[in-house]
Amino acid sequence: MHRRSLLDIEGLRHWGRAMPHDHLTLREIGEKKVVSELIHQLRSTNRLLDGLGHDAGFVPFSLSEDEVLVVNTDRSGENLAYKLGLAGPESVGDLAVSHAVSDIAAAGGEPHVLTVSLLLPEHKTLEYAKSLMKGVQTAADRWDMVIASGDTKKNASVAVVITVIGKAKRSRCLTRSGAKVGDLLVVTGHLGTMFAAALAHQSRSEIPADLERIFQESLVNQRPPVELGLAFSRSEIAHACTDISDGLPSAVFDLCNSSEVGAELEIHKIPVFEKVWSFANTSLGVKRESLIAANGDWQFLYAIPQRKYEDALAIARKVGVPISAIGTFTAERSVTARGGDGLRRHLNRIENDGFFKVNGQSYFDRLASNPPLLGSIV
Repeated sequence: MHRRSLLDIEGLRHWGRAMPHDHLTLREIGEKKVVSELIHQLRSTNRLLDGLGHDAGFVPFSLSEDEVLVVNTDRSGENLAYKLGLAGPESVGDLAVSHAVSDIAAAGGEPHVLTVSLLLPEHKTLEYAKSLMKGVQTAADRWDMVIASGDTKKNASVAVVITVIGKAKRSRCLTRSGAKVGDLLVVTGHLGTMFAAALAHQSRSEIPADLERIFQESLVNQRPPVELGLAFSRSEIAHACTDISDGLPSAVFDLCNSSEVGAELEIHKIPVFEKVWSFANTSLGVKRESLIAANGDWQFLYAIPQRKYEDALAIARKVGVPISAIGTFTAERSVTARGGDGLRRHLNRIENDGFFKVNGQSYFDRLASNPPLLGSIV
């Protein structure tokens, strides 16, 4: 297959619709033209000096003496919603930005600028690449960010690398190491919905009508509670935070290890939609503990002083995101949880690990097999 000249491609704009150039592959079009097309469709803004298309982006960005830059980079690929045919390439771009913004908001920062690197197979079409970038633009607009620069290269599979740059006042920065003894462990939203939805589609189970919208939302719009994160940051209401990108047990251990504290959780207080739990148990054979340990819902775990919890509830209600206090940080350096039998047991560290497998099982398959969340009695 030969690469079409730029003259050929430009000509397609005027030769009717028999062969629209958007349906040509990236190999046929070539990198320079692909980049030009992607830049052309992005929204122009006066917040970027002299626009895009240069060796670097120029962003007027000032910091006061009590502010710091907050930076995060995340890589993602084609999401499950796209692979299942529930959404188009826009969802791939939207997801990539949403996940990168998640860490900024969890850290107490306000996102301002992003860069994007597209790694795409040469057989993908220009239409695919433009749709993916439309999702990136949509997500950037959602949080009032500027797309400052990017890169596009050939790769064996789709990968999107997003770097988000924001800023935060020093007093509002939230690390994983700030949890104090006596603070409450506070979770946003509900856990396990995306995992149950993914397993239902994978097993081709019949999804009840009252769960269709919830499952669709969890797969297509994997959006972290950024607005709540920003509100909490501005109110300086929390001591520490991390996003629950690798499952709740992993997040709890990360905060405890970084803060040099322990934790005692109450399993029955961990938020799971009751109808999701009921469906997962009866139709998928999945226990509530697996939903609790699942990732994919992109919620946050906070350490909040008990005296500020009522204020946190009021903020959460105003934003429209539920929060739940699920336990307390302790001086004892162990992580335990009280189950339905009232006994306190060690919490098993079940987590998503991109490199490590337990008994050859992926994280997803392991959760579906109902690994024990609670270990030996304390």
